[in-house]
Amino acid sequence: MKLPQLLAALLLVVASGLRLPPLSRRGVIGAAFAASAPALRAVAAYGEAANQAPPALVPSPFYPTGEMAKTCEVVAAGREDVCLKPLKMLSAYDEMRLRKASDALKAAGSSTPASDEAVRLIGLVEAKEWATLAGELGCTQPKTPDAAPKKCVTSVAGLDVAKLAAAVSKKDPALMTDALVKLAASL
Repeated sequence: MKLPQLLAALLLVVASGLRLPPLSRRGVIGAAFAASAPALRAVAAYGEAANQAPPALVPSPFYPTGEMAKTCEVVAAGREDVCLKPLKMLSAYDEMRLRKASDALKAAGSSTPASDEAVRLIGLVEAKEWATLAGELGCTQPKTPDAAPKKCVTSVAGLDVAKLAAAVSKKDPALMTDALVKLAASL
């Protein structure tokens, strides 16, 4: 059935006053196109294959950028949408503990440089700004972004941040949370 014949049949049904269920314009156009288009089969000649993405097995020599860099250390070559080595992320429990520690420091009333620095460090961990946190702790940056920073300082603004520096060197958010919660409790 050709498209003009289908539209003529549809107009005849509508003009006859027959009640049809409500149709959307998209549904009518889709039905008309489906009826008028010949049945197409997916045919591939011998030796041809469907277009497929390459396998995501080989690590890319380039480091991820943008949103992917927040959750992934290594992506697949040619497949920037596939993460081969995900970053360790904060759990909801760790986020809750950090929020409570930050609120407790802010509610204490006494704003000292040490408590302000602790709140700022907690904010960096909550925002998942690992590189900025490593810079604040004076860690030496490695030559490659996926390597952990080394040689961090042990004191920032009068705070003993040795455990936090060790956690940053291991790139472990759970250890960072533990260190910051203990640090906030000691203030």
